[in-house]
Amino acid sequence: MQTIYLFPAGSHGDVHPYLGLACELQRRGIQATLVTSGLYHDLAERCGVPFVEISNREQDRRLLDDPDIWHPLRSGRALAKHLVVRLMREQFEAIARLKLGPESVLVGSALGFGVRLAHEVFGLPYLSLHLQPAILWSQHQSPLLSRRTLLGDRVPRWLKQLQYRVGFWLMFDRHLRTEVNAYRRELNLAPVKSCAEMFHSPLGICAMFPEWFAARQPDWPQPLTFCGFPLWDERGITPLPEDLENYLHGGTPPVVFTPGTGHTHAQKFWRAAVDACRRLKIRGMLLTRFPDQLPGELPEGVRHFDYVPFSQLLPRAAAVVHHGGIGTLSQALAAGTPQLITPLAYDQPDNAARVQRLGVGDLLWPNHFTGPRLASKLQRLLNDPTVTSACQKQRAAMQSNNGIAKACDAIQDFGKQSP
Repeated sequence: MQTIYLFPAGSHGDVHPYLGLACELQRRGIQATLVTSGLYHDLAERCGVPFVEISNREQDRRLLDDPDIWHPLRSGRALAKHLVVRLMREQFEAIARLKLGPESVLVGSALGFGVRLAHEVFGLPYLSLHLQPAILWSQHQSPLLSRRTLLGDRVPRWLKQLQYRVGFWLMFDRHLRTEVNAYRRELNLAPVKSCAEMFHSPLGICAMFPEWFAARQPDWPQPLTFCGFPLWDERGITPLPEDLENYLHGGTPPVVFTPGTGHTHAQKFWRAAVDACRRLKIRGMLLTRFPDQLPGELPEGVRHFDYVPFSQLLPRAAAVVHHGGIGTLSQALAAGTPQLITPLAYDQPDNAARVQRLGVGDLLWPNHFTGPRLASKLQRLLNDPTVTSACQKQRAAMQSNNGIAKACDAIQDFGKQSP
């Protein structure tokens, strides 16, 4: 019997799509097991998904507690220090302990270095699952990885490539490559010239976004299948807050604010959010599982909630202000909700740039993220008919999105083709 092992890495937004896949695969009668941090054991249990823990809660809390994890320049070092190197060994050792056979299929993210190693050592079928287009570098239509990146049709490809190589070395390779190659030597594998070689399975990639959001590029790794956004968010799994309905019915649609489910150092974000609500005299929902960051006193109409599934919330919101995570972004597209993004690191600048190009939102860089500037941007978003029209257009385009089902189809087809 075929078994699918899913290896997400990161925050709730990174894990949700894999849980959605596991639930759908199990509905189809295929055994699916989630292999990730103990932080998500309880959630997997509520979903009825088998779980293998490969890192404990304390280790992953240290990752969230490091403020550098969201710094535009120091995030690569923090990610390497707290997650990637440790996770690489934990993933590989877990697969070795499980003694998997060729009927097992491994599905992992770009940070699934240990999964890639298990494919190379044991010959196990391995499929990459990429949630965001930024991980797929191209010298043609290049993703925006930094505010200072020079892009566009007028920039020569050699300059784009040079920027990427230098930037990737500064952000990741100088912190990762030595450790990665040392472990590869332990496993009798040849070294890699760049850790970017570890991002993708050579057997196939599922792109968890539609082609209209990021067009296929001629230098992307192949084979690649576009599946669409996953849009899984604990709906029906995590109960809604008891007083949510009373709040939503108690006035005009609120603006929703979130800096990401794993952000524990967002005091500046919350101060600006509350200030903007005061200035515009609007209602606001502050979503965070770490309420100690919030200002001590909230104005009337501004409320804190730990978590609300966006599929149930954003259709009833006036706008959403967020960090540029692909999960929040795609839920806003599906709801037809304007979005204002303050990108910090990783894929977020590229996601924000794509939202701007679609006309459904705007971008405010973190160093400009103050109450007055946020209020000014929000006022335009909330009153611009062209933004409203673009949001309605994208909401209609999202009606045909079925990312979870298409990805499960791709995983099943991949499993059938594997020896």
